Amino acid sequence: MLLLWACTPTALVGLDTDDTAARDTGLEDVPGDGGDDTDDDTGESEDDDPEEGSDEDLWDCSEIFEQDRLPTYRLTIADAEWRAIEREFATRDGTKGYHPVEAFEMDGETLPDVSIRLKGNEGYSWVGTKMQFVISFVEVNEDQRFHGQRHVAFDATWYDATLLNNRTASRFLRRNGHPAPCANNGLLYINDAYYGIYAHMEEPDREYLERNFGKEFADGNLYKYGYELKNNPGADTSRVQGWWSSYNYADLEAYGDPDQWVSEWAAEATMPDWDGYWISGHNYFIYDHPERGFMYLAWDLDATFSYYNAMSYDPFGVYWDYVPHERSVLGEAEWEERFVEYIAQYAENYDAELMEEEVVAWDEQVRDWLDQDPNKYYTTADHDTAVLTLRQAFHDRRDFLLAWADYNLDR
Repeated sequence: MLLLWACTPTALVGLDTDDTAARDTGLEDVPGDGGDDTDDDTGESEDDDPEEGSDEDLWDCSEIFEQDRLPTYRLTIADAEWRAIEREFATRDGTKGYHPVEAFEMDGETLPDVSIRLKGNEGYSWVGTKMQFVISFVEVNEDQRFHGQRHVAFDATWYDATLLNNRTASRFLRRNGHPAPCANNGLLYINDAYYGIYAHMEEPDREYLERNFGKEFADGNLYKYGYELKNNPGADTSRVQGWWSSYNYADLEAYGDPDQWVSEWAAEATMPDWDGYWISGHNYFIYDHPERGFMYLAWDLDATFSYYNAMSYDPFGVYWDYVPHERSVLGEAEWEERFVEYIAQYAENYDAELMEEEVVAWDEQVRDWLDQDPNKYYTTADHDTAVLTLRQAFHDRRDFLLAWADYNLDR
């Protein structure tokens, strides 16, 4: 195993708390207005044709995840159903059952037969008063889609005071060639009252697989946490059972492409992602691609970058007991070396300046809404500090990894 290596974080890179957004965010309304950036008649974005080279063009994300858009969801939920949701949250029973929505509107567009459930880890993230949700369009009518989506997720954890980690990490992964859910931020109103602002995310499902791998390769089994089948009810799961039956590298090669595994783990380590497979074996999916076999897919990226504020954390400093397959694969000299090479590659692509520019623009987009959020976990001052820390973290992590890669490539 390579030696751990440390680096002193760089000084603050010219950050100013009075910085304004680097580009127009399109947010012209004030909190409470519930304004939107869409054509009310169609629910489509006014800019139907993304600029060539834009994220929406390259990544084929639904228009509801465009970066200059802050979609506003308005739900009417019967009192009895809302009390049941609150009771599930208060008792932390982990049920997460779907509840009917009486009326659904997003930016002037309505849809029938919509459902909602709680989201998140009831033992860790269900605190305070701000509940997280998944909205489903398919519980009643399995053929129904909303802007191409079966579900959308609303994530707002107490430990991400920026409320920007999901969308930042998703774009980082996709820029480096890895599938990741589309994400921006969104507003949620419950029974005509502003409930809060969230990370607004795509859920991994059939449409997600088609978008990333094409329709002809979207039929494989998708496993949350590597074992929980999320599609293809009744499918043969013997392959994933075999995957978990042995941690010997010689047995693992038959299940997929180790290069994909190593490259994905390296991408997580680069950000870093403190809650993914690389370090904790927690928030991730395994997809059994019809041709490539098992592939690791990152998910739920709120514990990234400045989380724990450890920008000099060594990419090899993982909790090996939690990631036995990683321990086995990186125990092979060729894949340990390849892991270092991927870290070096991602460090070179770690565009701290662009990422900081995006965060500045997004912060201008969300900050006033967060300030008025009646259920937020942290003060606006805490948010401002977290955003400054995140902006600096991009530079610190890149500097550390560039030096780390030079050191380890020469060994």
